[in-house]
Amino acid sequence: MSSASYDTHQRQSGWPDDTRPYFRPAGKLLLALVLTFITLVPGGPVETRDFSGLGGPVFWGFNVFLVLLGIGAVASAIGLLRDSKTAAIGGIIAGWGYTFVVLLDLGHVFPATPDPIPLLLGLIEILDAILAAYVIMLCHRGLGQI
Repeated sequence: MSSASYDTHQRQSGWPDDTRPYFRPAGKLLLALVLTFITLVPGGPVETRDFSGLGGPVFWGFNVFLVLLGIGAVASAIGLLRDSKTAAIGGIIAGWGYTFVVLLDLGHVFPATPDPIPLLLGLIEILDAILAAYVIMLCHRGLGQI
């Protein structure tokens, strides 16, 4: 699609402005967020805490939630790179999902383990919270909501 026809399509569909300055960076940041979060897999090089006290159903339920969040975030990121309005809504949801997970962990709410949070894990989670905030703001901005 040429730039002129793209701009005409955007105006006809009632979009507030050109979303490219917002959605594409949001998509890239969301992919970076997913990639940094993948490094936090239990038993990996960063996440060294013992989760045996959680029990199987809770541990696996949480892992299923994280996997679904990751899949949804990757799908939203791809859509954002293609300037999808629907993907922006998914990006907002994913951003809040990651923020919620990080706040629960850093707040020692869930998962509660006897081991302290390793320094590198805490730093990556803070970085992820910042990335999530940027994704949320860029998506809202691209949708014309702020």
